[in-house]
Amino acid sequence: MKKAVAVVGGIAGLVGLVGLGWLISRAVAKPSVQVALQSHPIRTILLIDDKIEVATPRTIALTKGRHKFSAVTKSPDLTLTYSFQKWLINGATISHNPIIEINITRPTTITAKYMVSEAGIYPIIPA
Repeated sequence: MKKAVAVVGGIAGLVGLVGLGWLISRAVAKPSVQVALQSHPIRTILLIDDKIEVATPRTIALTKGRHKFSAVTKSPDLTLTYSFQKWLINGATISHNPIIEINITRPTTITAKYMVSEAGIYPIIPA
């Protein structure tokens, strides 16, 4: 087997040609796609992969592959109470569960749809 000298990340060494290909492939970033995140009728926070909080509306770049999306179930408005209704992917309903996993392969629009579950202004009664 032929040997080649490779410099990856500032470290030089003798690496077999197969090893060199592996190192180079590991250094290449995964391709990403644009994902538009929306919520309706309220602006809210969505949680991606249990660690990235995104305020809607916003477009972000995500790597291709499976991602977990969680809808916030609490209301940002004190006079209305919203509850999660469904997820829409490019306009089509895909789930009524507030937590879903989606395989992202191309530019996508993801919408968290909410509905008003209770409305009204409640007086504060002194104790």
